[in-house]
Amino acid sequence: MQRSSPVEDLTSVEWRDTNWLEHVGGFQNQHMVLEYFAMSPFWDRQSNNQILSMQTQYNDLRQSHEATVEALRKMTGVEFAITHEQPPVWVIQKRYRRGPAPDDVNPIATYYIMGANIYQSPTIYSVIANRLLTSLLYVNKAFKETQSVMEFHPSKGYNWKTPKEKNDKGQPNMLRAQENQAFRMCMDRAIDTSAISVEQTRHSIDHQDAIISTPPSSYSATKFQPSSSSAAAAAEALLSDGSSKRPKKKVVEEGPGQASTKRRKKASPSTDKQL
Repeated sequence: MQRSSPVEDLTSVEWRDTNWLEHVGGFQNQHMVLEYFAMSPFWDRQSNNQILSMQTQYNDLRQSHEATVEALRKMTGVEFAITHEQPPVWVIQKRYRRGPAPDDVNPIATYYIMGANIYQSPTIYSVIANRLLTSLLYVNKAFKETQSVMEFHPSKGYNWKTPKEKNDKGQPNMLRAQENQAFRMCMDRAIDTSAISVEQTRHSIDHQDAIISTPPSSYSATKFQPSSSSAAAAAEALLSDGSSKRPKKKVVEEGPGQASTKRRKKASPSTDKQL
């Protein structure tokens, strides 16, 4: 039995030819899909499909796709076949045929057409290997990180480093810790102040509600029965207001002559009465 040669890894290649698709009007059948795939770099020039196309390229009436599949079953070697069809996705398999039975084949590689683009499908081995390499990379980084924070002593063995031993420059860390502590203290003070103000506001609101809810009789009694100290203070305020509002007498300095004339004016009515 002839062994298939290893397939070149073309998983990073993307191929398309939109001009050809516009010229033929898109994929109308499986035969046109294989013709489009034959123009890509994934095509094998030594395959049985290529041999049959070379034999029938000068014929006026080319054989149908079913006739091509029947002819390929009679041959042995590398061939291409469409294994899945769900437009706009077609899956093409490259395989080695050993006999005429439909399942007497060995898969070599898988390709797929999505819209107008052709890709090579990665193998399960490559996918698993890539995932394992990615996971091992992060595991290796984790081990390196743990090695940087541990130490070995002959008498004690392996121990984790303390923060002071881990960081050579401890002063910046201490300053940062002090800043964090001061910030926390400021935040605690602000929270306490806001809590006190909220409590005071709540007490004032409750007091106002209690005053509003009291009946008019109790309210008037409490309102017009002031205490002795408040009554005395109110009396003093009234006295001070009355004394301040009284008009002051004008004091005019008068000479001795002006005083005698006033006395004469006052005495004149009495003299008139006697007369």
